[in-house]
Amino acid sequence: MSVFLYLTLVIFSQKCFSIGIDEITTLAIDRSSSLSAQEMEQRALQSEAVLKGRWQNPQMMGQFGSLKSGDSRGATMEVSFTQPVPLSNKFSLRKEITLMALENQKKQTDFFKKWVSHQVILATWKAYVSNELLKHGIERTKRLALVKKYLETRAKVTIRQRVELSIITSMLYQLEKMQDMKKYDFEISKKDLVFWIGRDLNESEIPFSLPEKYRFIEDNKLDTQMDIELAHAKNIVKIAQIDSELASKERRPDLFLGGGYRMENVTPQNHFSYAIVGLNIPLWDTGSNRLEAARARESRDQKNLEEMERKLVLKQQKQIELVQLSIEQLKRFPKKFIHLNEQAIKEAEVGFRQGLLDVNTFLLAETQSHEVIDQVFLSWLSYLENLSSLQLMKGEELKWELQ
Repeated sequence: MSVFLYLTLVIFSQKCFSIGIDEITTLAIDRSSSLSAQEMEQRALQSEAVLKGRWQNPQMMGQFGSLKSGDSRGATMEVSFTQPVPLSNKFSLRKEITLMALENQKKQTDFFKKWVSHQVILATWKAYVSNELLKHGIERTKRLALVKKYLETRAKVTIRQRVELSIITSMLYQLEKMQDMKKYDFEISKKDLVFWIGRDLNESEIPFSLPEKYRFIEDNKLDTQMDIELAHAKNIVKIAQIDSELASKERRPDLFLGGGYRMENVTPQNHFSYAIVGLNIPLWDTGSNRLEAARARESRDQKNLEEMERKLVLKQQKQIELVQLSIEQLKRFPKKFIHLNEQAIKEAEVGFRQGLLDVNTFLLAETQSHEVIDQVFLSWLSYLENLSSLQLMKGEELKWELQ
């Protein structure tokens, strides 16, 4: 009964503290202050779009004074109301510019969400890989420590035996140094995860492991249409085009319409009602320089877009080649090499204990086998990092297996 209760508690605890990819990405997105700042910018642009689409506020003026004309004396009061009426659609153009900036900000925010999810997934993978490398290093250190202990139990009669012990001891010192670096890498990867999700993950909580069978994503195609940099450059060109049109419209005068009322409190009282029609005509600055500057910037942004399109094609081509190179490395170091090299290490150790291998041959076999095991994990991590960069360029989620 106690064994059953223990197993139940273990299973329950694993379920309670398990964490999935969706939960990790959600935690990172909810925790991101930068993402919240971008969402606040969206709200600001939405308010600005409403504001810039409205006409100017009307003006209401009041005047009070005294009147003295011959024998007539008294107070005066005057109230007027005017409303600027634009003779062009400049307010709708200003609103359109802000709406385009809002659309671009939404794309930036969506891209940033993807970027955050990519980063936290990669950080989790790094924690898994660094932990595996650390565990294999610990096993290696223990194995060599046992070999050293075995050598120490033998009588050190010959020079060869003393030299073998010295070699093993030196190797252990080097391994301890390497283990310090691996432990440091693992601790840093855990701190990166804490930065993204706000809490530490235990080894058992990390949701990744090298799958037994998988197919690599090899059918990568060039696609710059969803690239956030290109979308931003296109948006800048559109804004510059509207700004040029706006510059030409703002050269037109504004019309003012309104009315007023004036009362002179004399004997007899005088009452005046009048209409107001006016034009705000620019005299010193007719807007020609503003228009010329806007058109120059439009041409500049168009040239930048053309350059951006060429650079992005080259950039994606290079990234596709990096992904393909990573796939070749993964094929060169498949997961089955982990088991095969672990077996090779055990056989080398047995051969050494039986006197069939000298210490140099044993250490060479042990070192090379561990290097291959490390390359299996490092090659997989390199593939994920290169694939993430390519998929971000194409505005895609981080997916590493063909379903």
